[in-house]
Amino acid sequence: MEGLFPEVIIAGVGNELFGDDGFGPAVIRALSEYELPDNVKAMDVGLGGPHLVFSMIDPEETKKLIIVDCMDFGGKPGDLTKIPADLLPEGRQERYMDAHSGNLLDPIGRLKGKMEIIILGCQPAYIPAPDSEDFALELSPEVQGAIPKTVNVILKEIGS
Repeated sequence: MEGLFPEVIIAGVGNELFGDDGFGPAVIRALSEYELPDNVKAMDVGLGGPHLVFSMIDPEETKKLIIVDCMDFGGKPGDLTKIPADLLPEGRQERYMDAHSGNLLDPIGRLKGKMEIIILGCQPAYIPAPDSEDFALELSPEVQGAIPKTVNVILKEIGS
């Protein structure tokens, strides 16, 4: 029986109702303009989805997971960082959070050492606080401008 997911998964994480938190899904939309290899699946996993999706990954089938998300790593808005999950600094773990469903490191930790995991993070300019009633339906110009560069990084990672 063929596995649920292919050899390479590109997971866009985020909520498009919260400004720059929609970076991951926006990158996945941009990738839809490209013909990806058959062994690659790009998917918008939304907010609670990462926990569900990452728990269903079979490390016997999937060999690489690329997570695309906004994250506060102390850069300038629109800056990108590429962090192998094994090298995610201890002091940053509490800061790499899915703003609405908890720490993404919990499901990532189960997969570490069983496959290559890369986190592509973009420094946000603006994300409304989760407990506020504010919504922001667009990415900031800085984060919008980071999408093409992120797509290029992903295409290099998957050999396209």
